[in-house]
Amino acid sequence: MTARLTMSARLARVAVVAMTTVGSLLPLGAGVAHAAPEPGIALPPGVVKLNDGEPCPPFTLCLYRDYNNRGPAYGIGEGYNVDLRDLPMPGGVHGSTAANEVSSWVNNTRGLATLVDLEGERLRPLFPGRSLQEPAETNDTVDIVHWMR
Repeated sequence: MTARLTMSARLARVAVVAMTTVGSLLPLGAGVAHAAPEPGIALPPGVVKLNDGEPCPPFTLCLYRDYNNRGPAYGIGEGYNVDLRDLPMPGGVHGSTAANEVSSWVNNTRGLATLVDLEGERLRPLFPGRSLQEPAETNDTVDIVHWMR
């Protein structure tokens, strides 16, 4: 019985390592159907457009215009620093880009993302595996996503 449990534990660890390795080798959004970017708009490297309210894929930092992970959304691959002023955001209150328009975040990566507010000169960490519904005082303030290394 002990030998069988030990073998099962080893197989489980091998499966986890294999899945982690394969996941890190796949390009952002591989195997997932995402929304097409607007015609004529090139997204920054490492960014995919998500369908409105689409769940955040693995190995991705997701941002949503509205609370509760709703509305227009984007996924950012771990390690890609992104200026949100480069992402179109339809229906925004503060402008036509994602800068100062994001209310929900999901960090499904293994990295520490920093949410940067240029106007308020604030930096806020978003740790791996965490989600954030912006509190009123910081809602719609993020301009840049920067990764800590």
